[in-house]
Amino acid sequence: MGEKINQTKKGIGALNWTLLLVIGFTAQIAWVIENNWFANFLYSDFGAQLGVVTAMTICSATATTFSALFFGTLSDRIGSRKKLIVWGSVLWGIFTITFGLTHYLRESIYNNVMLIGVTIVAADTIMSFFGSMANDAGYNAWYADMMDDSNSGQIGAVAATLPVIGTLVGTLVGGMFVTSDYFTKTNPQGGYIAFFSIVGVLTIIIGIASAFVLKDSPKLKPVKDGSFWHQFGSTFNFKRFISNRELALVFVTLCVFFIGYNCYFIHIMNWMNYTLGFNDPSLILGIPLVLAVLIAIPFIGVINNKKVPAVALLATLLSILGCIFVYFVVGRLAGTLDTENALNIGANWSCYIGIILVGVGYVIFMQSMTVWMKRLYPEEHRGQFEGIRIMFFVFFPMIAGPLLADPICRKFGEKVYQVVIDGSLKFVTGAEAQSLGYDISQIAEGYLPVNELFIAAAIVSALSLIPMYFAARLYKERNGK
Repeated sequence: MGEKINQTKKGIGALNWTLLLVIGFTAQIAWVIENNWFANFLYSDFGAQLGVVTAMTICSATATTFSALFFGTLSDRIGSRKKLIVWGSVLWGIFTITFGLTHYLRESIYNNVMLIGVTIVAADTIMSFFGSMANDAGYNAWYADMMDDSNSGQIGAVAATLPVIGTLVGTLVGGMFVTSDYFTKTNPQGGYIAFFSIVGVLTIIIGIASAFVLKDSPKLKPVKDGSFWHQFGSTFNFKRFISNRELALVFVTLCVFFIGYNCYFIHIMNWMNYTLGFNDPSLILGIPLVLAVLIAIPFIGVINNKKVPAVALLATLLSILGCIFVYFVVGRLAGTLDTENALNIGANWSCYIGIILVGVGYVIFMQSMTVWMKRLYPEEHRGQFEGIRIMFFVFFPMIAGPLLADPICRKFGEKVYQVVIDGSLKFVTGAEAQSLGYDISQIAEGYLPVNELFIAAAIVSALSLIPMYFAARLYKERNGK
């Protein structure tokens, strides 16, 4: 594994490029709903349930990882990624719609944290299971089958940029739905339900269309290593894993970086909405991400010139700088922000710069790491190694990140209570709630995200430079540099 491969020019064809973009883009919109809007929906509909967000994230990560490992092994054994994309997408779409429908249980479970947790966590976990089946075990392995030295930079750049574009579009469009009078005039949560339903239907359509137009790589053949469970269990062969030292170090780098990333990102919409106070946080997050994607485009050529470790280093430093900037600058200027008008750059310049730095770092990091690790996958076990990647990209980070964020929010934040002010739901302190005539013993308490999440993320992300250094040394040895 990881041997230097002779470069041969090979195109993947217009149809495959189209499928790479369309399936990947739709999947990222669905993931944006899960990563950003579900927590925002929860806060809006059921209160600032920080513990439920943490439980939701951990259970989702567990389901995603098991699904990627299970179906990754299955796809290798049957020699097909297409079936996973088709069936996974259809079920993914159905359960994305179902999540929004949990709103209709609000009257019967509001203020009952246990019932809220069970309902929301179960809905999100099932959705994540099928989402990983379609995207991680299916789609990611499908495009990895097409990668070689001549196209890995372009495919890797597309694969890395799609999550950012998906975040951008999903954030902006989601914000339009959530704040639209058309959807909210009869139901305050109507915008969320409409947005989740439309994306769910689109995901189902993509799954059905893939059944007719998508084809597996012609070189993909079934690979069976004993029984299914023997092959599944071989994923956890620690000796085999560490024998591929470069890939193991790349995975560890990915893991540590995303522990820091998940410390703040799962809370970023609620941080902008409720901590900073922006009426429409989608604009203040979405616009800088457009610039971040444009800035990251030139790095495609650098990656193709075998400068992957240098690009990954730069990306990590930019992410750290961005988190430090948000903590020290945005946090200190929070009182001067124009939260009514996100487009007031003069007042909100610090938010724009902070998100651009973090966004550029994220995009370039994903570009470089996607190419780096996927070129090290053994050809006969790409599906299974997608499952291993999910362990380091999703499972460990999405457990450790939220578990780190939870006590930070409780330590540096203040308890808040959801009340109605001028017809709108607001979060206020206990004293403020009581002054408005509320009995806080009858309202579920919660916590809002705090600025300290970003400084914690910067510290953790800096630790990823240690395994990256050793991986870079092996990379240079392998490429004769």
